[in-house]
Amino acid sequence: MRSPASIRTRSPRAGVAGAWVAVAFVALAGSAALVIDLGSLTIAAQRCQDVADAAALAAGTGLPYEATARQKALATVGANNSEGGGWPVVCEAADCRYYVGPGTTADGVELGPWSHAMRVTVHAPVRYTFARILGVEGATAVRSATVLRAPSNGIPLCTMWIAHNTPLNYGQQMNLLMASGPHCAGIPGSFGFLQSPPGCTASSFKLLQAYGLTLQDIETSFVTFGDSVWADTGVDVGSFRKAFESDQGRARLERAAANPEWADDTWDGHYEKDNPRILLIPLVTYVGGTGANAQFHIEQFGAFWLESVQGGQKTITGRFIEYDLPGGDANSSLTSSGGIWATKLVR
Repeated sequence: MRSPASIRTRSPRAGVAGAWVAVAFVALAGSAALVIDLGSLTIAAQRCQDVADAAALAAGTGLPYEATARQKALATVGANNSEGGGWPVVCEAADCRYYVGPGTTADGVELGPWSHAMRVTVHAPVRYTFARILGVEGATAVRSATVLRAPSNGIPLCTMWIAHNTPLNYGQQMNLLMASGPHCAGIPGSFGFLQSPPGCTASSFKLLQAYGLTLQDIETSFVTFGDSVWADTGVDVGSFRKAFESDQGRARLERAAANPEWADDTWDGHYEKDNPRILLIPLVTYVGGTGANAQFHIEQFGAFWLESVQGGQKTITGRFIEYDLPGGDANSSLTSSGGIWATKLVR
């Protein structure tokens, strides 16, 4: 018979460890479920931002026209959904908000009087898997992007100038050469051409012709509002005809006619952005000086559609056009525009 001392009684703590294991398992499972569901929400949010950015940039190509910009944004969202890759997203017409300057967008982007913007908001509903045990059915990821279209702050220079007081009559045919025109008569030694900017790696003729330019040539040819530029003397009829009309396929008009991508372009908005007919030219005021020291101050810019060259009559004929500069720097604080615009994501 076993003595009472040898008899082991059951501890009141028996089974506590098992209970703690069960509680810990539930907690770990809940944490894992939360991580999975929040991970899904994070993926959906990033998908929303990617699509919102793409849709806003597409809308920028339709500005300043509200209906066109909204249509392009919605089409981009639809295209992203139809590709079958990535989280499906939602964007309605009301999610594309249109703004006209002066003013401020909902996310605080300041708009000048010549600026336009569109804010695109994209939604992605996320249905939770594990968090529903806790009564949380899901959430909606929401992201937005705002595109701004404003006057361009700078351009790669075509080495010609137009007087700032020349009326910007878009589509009206005119003679580009300014020295013989009514607005700039009497400027000594200037025939309407400019030197390449200081530090530019391309000659003034090469910039005028715009053939075979390197990226460095383009980057170093940029000029902005307020810059000073100087006259280029000695540019005769043969030089500008060689740049614009005929130079073994390298002149602007030759290239525009020979390339199928440009052959059917027209000045009234139906053209490729890189068509060599398009001249980006500063509109300037005459400061003073003569010859190569004749100085001009850049007030704004104009885009000119080149149509013909008449050497005997010393005319370069074309029209002012509205032009969106690819990769340009939009500046919403500018209060005037010469018809050259740039778009960029600002939020």
